[in-house]
Amino acid sequence: MRALFGSLVILFVCIVGGSYAWKHVHQVPLVAPTRFAEQDSGNTATPPEAQETQKLVTVVGPLANYMTHQSGQSQAGADSAQIETLEPIAGKPNPADHVGGSVVGSIVPVLHRTFRVRSAVQLSFAVPAHAASPHLRGTYESFVKGPGADGADADVEFLVLNERQFADFLSKHAAESTFSAEDSHSQEVNATLPPTVNQSEKYHLIFRNNSRGPGKKFVQADFRMEF
Repeated sequence: MRALFGSLVILFVCIVGGSYAWKHVHQVPLVAPTRFAEQDSGNTATPPEAQETQKLVTVVGPLANYMTHQSGQSQAGADSAQIETLEPIAGKPNPADHVGGSVVGSIVPVLHRTFRVRSAVQLSFAVPAHAASPHLRGTYESFVKGPGADGADADVEFLVLNERQFADFLSKHAAESTFSAEDSHSQEVNATLPPTVNQSEKYHLIFRNNSRGPGKKFVQADFRMEF
């Protein structure tokens, strides 16, 4: 009987000791993974994809190249390099300059000068926001100066292009135009432009010399925007 009791006591001690050892062994690693995770988080390398997104991006395209040329840098493309830009008319502030203002009944001068056209000349202007029925009105006459010049060589082409059409024009793509007039030495323009909503829209007047005859070709133009 005593032998059986002793065996039970020994078995009980073994069970208690084994349980304690089991718990102790599984509690030790609980802290270790956290320490290793902290070390790994500080040494994690940036993936190649993330490194690529951090590189600078260079914007290219016909319009970007043209603006670079306007700043005095080199540009590929002889036709784009020959496009000259006119300075817009500096006027006093009016309701058409304000986004929230009403532009109905306003008249804004766009171009009033005489200039030479070697290859092409462009002038940018903006139609303000909230313009329900913008109209571009004006006239131009072209003439030639110089020995051997013929009046028939004075004709120039006239175009009105929005920003997308102007980019296509610079890239030499066959593009549509908001308004166009065939080569002429005298033209009256009355063009209705698309209405604007909450943002202004930029357009470009283009005078292009398609005939490269002798003499210097000039254009006398007078244009305005009516709303």
